[in-house]
Amino acid sequence: MKGEVVVITGAGKGMGKEIALEFAKEGAFIAICARTPEGIKQTEREVKEQGGETLAVICDVGDEREVERFIQNASEISGKINVLVNNAGVVFVGPVSHFDTSKWEQTLRVNLTGAFLLTKHALKFMDEGSHIFNIASNAAKIGFPNWSAYCASKFGLLGFTNSLREELRGRGIKVTAIIPGPTDTPLWDEIPGNWDKKKMIKARDIARMVVNVYKQPKGTLTEEVVMMPIGGAL
Repeated sequence: MKGEVVVITGAGKGMGKEIALEFAKEGAFIAICARTPEGIKQTEREVKEQGGETLAVICDVGDEREVERFIQNASEISGKINVLVNNAGVVFVGPVSHFDTSKWEQTLRVNLTGAFLLTKHALKFMDEGSHIFNIASNAAKIGFPNWSAYCASKFGLLGFTNSLREELRGRGIKVTAIIPGPTDTPLWDEIPGNWDKKKMIKARDIARMVVNVYKQPKGTLTEEVVMMPIGGAL
């Protein structure tokens, strides 16, 4: 994996950060982006501390010009992109009758359109053996009250993933949906309610799974990985 280029969105914290660190351990060059400078700088420092190389960029995944610029910079490292991990996401909760339209639009723009834009531009630099991972959620298969925007975005992301997989089979590019249940990330700190993170999946375990799936034999494709806390949903 040494010298391969791995592009990861939403890498300033949580799953994105852990995925970046796991791929860096394997010797890959890590191209990461996030919305906030503090988080992305911290991930950049940690990658370098363990001997990894990285390109860290502030990028709004819903802005096509920013996405295209980020991908172009990442591609210049070796002329191609080996792995794309669409991880960036936001969540807002509330009843539909009082849900702010701008938050609905932001959720779809980041969680769904962002994955589309990164994929659209990264594919120009991906060839046989490359791999796209879309980080979905069990909310891509189950509806939860007050989570309508998030569920809609993740249902859409899973549909996009399934269609993309069929579209790219002939090019030898793999597409995998990662479908985790509740995961211990800072995301929960922004959601009203009492959440027991001790009962959640660890973000590092998901990161290790992503790397392991990528390292599978060339002729093997894991289409979906569903991961849940051993105790079940919260």
